[in-house]
Amino acid sequence: MMLNPNASYLALGDFITDGVMLSNPLQQAYPALVSHEKNAPMTNLAIAGDQACDVSARQIFPNSISPTMAYHSTYSMLIGVNDVDNQGQGAYEQVFIQCHQAALAWLALPAEGKVLAGAAGFVADGPGQIDTTNGWNAWTTQGQGSTVSFTVTLATGGPIYAWPLIDDASTATYGYVLDGVETGTSAVQTTPQIATKNGTTRSLGFLRWPWVQAGSHTITFIQTSAGTVGVSVVGIGAPSALPAGQLPTVLAGTVPYQLHTGQNVGCQSTDAPCLAYNSDILADINMFAGDGLNVLLFDTRQYLQATSAEMSDAIHPNAAGQEKLSEAVQAAWPRQK
Repeated sequence: MMLNPNASYLALGDFITDGVMLSNPLQQAYPALVSHEKNAPMTNLAIAGDQACDVSARQIFPNSISPTMAYHSTYSMLIGVNDVDNQGQGAYEQVFIQCHQAALAWLALPAEGKVLAGAAGFVADGPGQIDTTNGWNAWTTQGQGSTVSFTVTLATGGPIYAWPLIDDASTATYGYVLDGVETGTSAVQTTPQIATKNGTTRSLGFLRWPWVQAGSHTITFIQTSAGTVGVSVVGIGAPSALPAGQLPTVLAGTVPYQLHTGQNVGCQSTDAPCLAYNSDILADINMFAGDGLNVLLFDTRQYLQATSAEMSDAIHPNAAGQEKLSEAVQAAWPRQK
């Protein structure tokens, strides 16, 4: 998707962004309102029912979204309501966090800062093949001891990211190595499983090495389990591998207030589960901002209060509520230089 920087807007999310229950979502949903106010051509890729792990699997990669420094949109991502409503507070938050971080990092780090499977800086050793399912273009190892390596050069010290796939159906395990030193092990399958409401069982995962010194560094993934089912890796990236230039802006939204109906569903009786997810969202934003990426908060709760005048029901904002959400996005929108 080749778009002029800062001249276009791409919205990702769930039923709220999609405008479910509005009489005219193409005009009333908050992305359309933001597009009009900012004079920014808009594409709305949100899908009702989607959770954080659906965003990469169903919205980003199937639509070939791969920002570069020269061509990218301003992105917004409002996700988490279905995670908290369907999975609740607790163990599933770690799955939410991994998928949320994976999507934010992919959008915020342009291609010039990434080393992807099949490109220069990529080396595979042992059985394996490129997996293009769903647009991932990931290298998949297919034998115990098989490896896939990516080399990136950092101009200054900073973090390194990696995007392995996570998969409910996989029994594979692997280790990951930085410059010849093992730094961790993992399973391809998450605990608990992804198992989204919309049927996603395979998505983009995320690993982060918080700080490495300037210079050339190699990240290697080693399949440790037996058999032909291995680890699939899309690539790695590093903010400090980028040349000077413009970065994409990614606006990440908080889980909105829900109308308190007294029912023990989502955050309709107590706001505690939503607050837990919002703490996760804010931590992700702060982490990436600290890494030097343009990941910013748009705080739905400063504008949408989920009063009966703003809601169609407990979770669906009406047209007035969508106006409030558009104000939240506009408040965080990057200023033209």
